[in-house]
Amino acid sequence: MLATILKERRLALNLTQQAVADQLHTTRQTISNWETGKNYPDVPMLIAISELYSLTIDDMLKADDDYVQQVSDDYQLIKQIKQSHVVDWGLGLSLGTLLVFLIVHAFFPAVLTESMSGLLTLSVAVVLIGFSYFKTRQFYPIIPHAKQPLIIPKPIGVGLTINPNHPLGKVIWVLIILFLVGGLIPMIFK
Repeated sequence: MLATILKERRLALNLTQQAVADQLHTTRQTISNWETGKNYPDVPMLIAISELYSLTIDDMLKADDDYVQQVSDDYQLIKQIKQSHVVDWGLGLSLGTLLVFLIVHAFFPAVLTESMSGLLTLSVAVVLIGFSYFKTRQFYPIIPHAKQPLIIPKPIGVGLTINPNHPLGKVIWVLIILFLVGGLIPMIFK
């Protein structure tokens, strides 16, 4: 394990935890936590440790599957956060666009005809529902072999929503989008 390697190498170099902490610009408690396996150094710190201890990163990591799993989990979390930001921006832009359409229609009725206003509002609603679906899926990940409830708390705001990870929930989300798209088709070909 990485914890054992770190402790044995520090002792072989006749270094105290405080001396290592000073050289790595961290605390003695952090070094202690690494050596007891309570937590792991991040990748930049692992590089600094490899230089200080004259060990290759490969030698340190091959011995510890838990650390490799932790790094993998961290990267998955970063990926999820990045995807979440894209969905958040999409939701924000959709709501902003819808708000602009409604304001223009309310204060400048001559600019948008009623059918054009309805078409734009319905189009934005379809996009908004799509982004809401992905936001809800991100917030409630699929748990293998676990029964998914059909109704769940909304990830944004107050209230309940349909779980897109539930088999019936997927059908309901698709029906909502099809219903909205079905409302768009007559408006487009008017």
